[in-house]
Amino acid sequence: MTKKDILIGLIVGFIIGLFLIPTAKNIKIFADLPSPYLLLLVALPVLSALGTAVLGFVGRFVPVIWQVAKFGLIGVMNTAVNLGIYNVLISATGFNKGTALSVIFLVAFIFAVANSYFWNKHWVFNEIHSKNRSETIQFFVVTSVTAIVSGLLIKIITDYISPVGGLDATQWANVANACAIVTSFIMNFFGYKLIVFRPRI
Repeated sequence: MTKKDILIGLIVGFIIGLFLIPTAKNIKIFADLPSPYLLLLVALPVLSALGTAVLGFVGRFVPVIWQVAKFGLIGVMNTAVNLGIYNVLISATGFNKGTALSVIFLVAFIFAVANSYFWNKHWVFNEIHSKNRSETIQFFVVTSVTAIVSGLLIKIITDYISPVGGLDATQWANVANACAIVTSFIMNFFGYKLIVFRPRI
């Protein structure tokens, strides 16, 4: 861990806060707090930088913790990017279930994937500097499989399971996305680590 890593943690935290604003508006959280969006843009970068510092220190003794922590932070940022774009598109189109929502999810997912590729290649798995074209192809194959599984999960949840706990359709669409995010986190971590960014001989 270096000062650059802490700066990256700060930047990533800001991006997370920025992209969470549309989600917070749609699911109606933080509405009772004074300056809720300022809180997202200040508190998250600070917490992200502190978390990066602490886990970077722990990672000196258990290196895999540092790699998983970086992957997790980038995963949170990708989630925020996905959710932000997803919720902007829900608000803009009025679609909040079924196939149309799956298409919205895939559009948001594409932006999150581009973000994910950059950060995973250059920060999380940066000890492996490969210009191998197959790496890029493998990345997009792993990610495409994840996208298909996640899109189907969102369609199933929003089409076949009624909202629970008094949630409205937009909030339920975000619950479906949260389930897809957990699934994609697990699939992508193992896919990237074992297939895409594995050490090359």
